[in-house]
Amino acid sequence: MIRSILLVCALALVPTMACAADPTIIEAARQEGSLAVADTAPGENFQKFMAAFKAKYPFLDIATGFYSAPTGRVLARVNAEIDARRLSFDVMLAANTAAWIEMTEQGRVARYDSPEYAAVAAGAKMDGYWAAAQAIGVVPVYNRNTLPAGAAPKSWRDLLRPEFTDHRLAIQNAAAGTQFNWNYLLEHALGPDFPRKFAAQGPMVMATGAQLTDAVTRGEVVIAAALDHWRAFTPEATQAGLVAVYPAEGMPVTLAPVGILAGAPHPNAAKLFIDYILSQEGQRLLDTELYGMYSMRSDVPPPAGQKPLAETHPLLPADAHDYVQASRDFPRHFEDLFH
Repeated sequence: MIRSILLVCALALVPTMACAADPTIIEAARQEGSLAVADTAPGENFQKFMAAFKAKYPFLDIATGFYSAPTGRVLARVNAEIDARRLSFDVMLAANTAAWIEMTEQGRVARYDSPEYAAVAAGAKMDGYWAAAQAIGVVPVYNRNTLPAGAAPKSWRDLLRPEFTDHRLAIQNAAAGTQFNWNYLLEHALGPDFPRKFAAQGPMVMATGAQLTDAVTRGEVVIAAALDHWRAFTPEATQAGLVAVYPAEGMPVTLAPVGILAGAPHPNAAKLFIDYILSQEGQRLLDTELYGMYSMRSDVPPPAGQKPLAETHPLLPADAHDYVQASRDFPRHFEDLFH
């Protein structure tokens, strides 16, 4: 049994120098010739990241085995392949830390001591197994063309005001890792009554963050109450008038860890990928430049226009076992709240 970890946010780190890839690993990866990634990062930006990785290692076929889908579907497919002993994937990036903890304890994650782990904040990794490739804040977002700034919420409790009832708010459904984090972390920060009072507001429930973004852009809802923070900072969102709120009580943070799957068919290609995606170069490209997300490396600055992560008062879970159990119970809990 792997030692339990406490996901406590540790943001002050001494930056480490990037290490050159091991020539032995490079040659072994060349012989493998392929890399298969299962990914939950949305949109075409991840393909741009993969193209940058391909430029570094042109001998790898990265297209044939690539699979991208929402978190729940990626986890279901990867675990089904493992159960059937027909694993086709080498690496998984999935925004569900509870699933990573559970899969590591079940022996489904391969051990690899990447030299880049040292630069990742202590609360965002399980050394030797996985580390956060992306950190996603969950925030309320409104449209200044629909809601005046003076009427906008400043805190999570402001969402309970009477003017935000009857489908004026929207959240994601239970399949979204960010929605689980939102519920879990705000229950702990604000008390168990908060989600029940929020549910009584009658929010709309949507399948994806993209749908929430479209709904608040078009004015179909007044506030996207649990939206991935980066969506409010894209050029399209800014032009449309979307504004992210950093709530006074703190910002729930969803980590999207990356790691190598046990039994990966191309383990050396997977090691090259892990080293690149967690490197300072890879994190600047993936998080700062392509997605506008936070990195859990201290030597990677926040994207332009965003507060430094520490200033958002990030909320992260403190008890790994409780977090995993709550994740298992979440679909039922969500249904009880938002049926």
